[in-house]
Amino acid sequence: MKEEKIIEENILNTDVDNEPIAEFVELGDDGEEMDSNSTVKKLREKVKKLEAEKAEYLNSWQRALADYKNREMSIAKERPEWGKMAIRDFAEDLLIVMDTYDAAKSNVAVWEAVDANWRAGIEYIFNTFESKLKEQGFEKFGAIGDKFDPNIHEGLGTVPTVAAVSSSSETKETESKSPEDSNADKENTIAQLIMSGYKYNGKVIRPAKVKVYSAT
Repeated sequence: MKEEKIIEENILNTDVDNEPIAEFVELGDDGEEMDSNSTVKKLREKVKKLEAEKAEYLNSWQRALADYKNREMSIAKERPEWGKMAIRDFAEDLLIVMDTYDAAKSNVAVWEAVDANWRAGIEYIFNTFESKLKEQGFEKFGAIGDKFDPNIHEGLGTVPTVAAVSSSSETKETESKSPEDSNADKENTIAQLIMSGYKYNGKVIRPAKVKVYSAT
């Protein structure tokens, strides 16, 4: 530890009231008074140590400031994504409403038997709803005849491309048909759409649930 001793015996000056002025003298580790060269050396060591501590504190502060600024930039970039995630999560719950509408329309006979004016009103409402979802980045996909893609479709079963026949007459009739009259060219395409799929900003958030034409 650094020690200082007040020497009052050797008075260099007095103030206006003839009171003695205390003189500060640097002492060494052994308690002896240090000469001027030793005192200067010791003071330089103190300054060097203090400068090192100052540099360390400054570096720590600069690192903390840099981390803070980086975090602020990261939050600024992420903030728009938070909004999109909130919209997506909310809209995903609303897709159930669209599924109900699609299921009702899938039964064509029942749907067309409904009063035409009422049906037109319902179709207008859901078409508007679907267009608003599209404006927010949602895209509906999945249709009969589309090529099956396991990345965006979920296969729930298969449909034979050529129906089995039970009699020779039916066999002859089937053989007489041209290739265009059969389903052979539809293999690995969607035969039945069970539930539409949706993308959000180009990313699949729900695969379309389908049945696929298959030769087996």
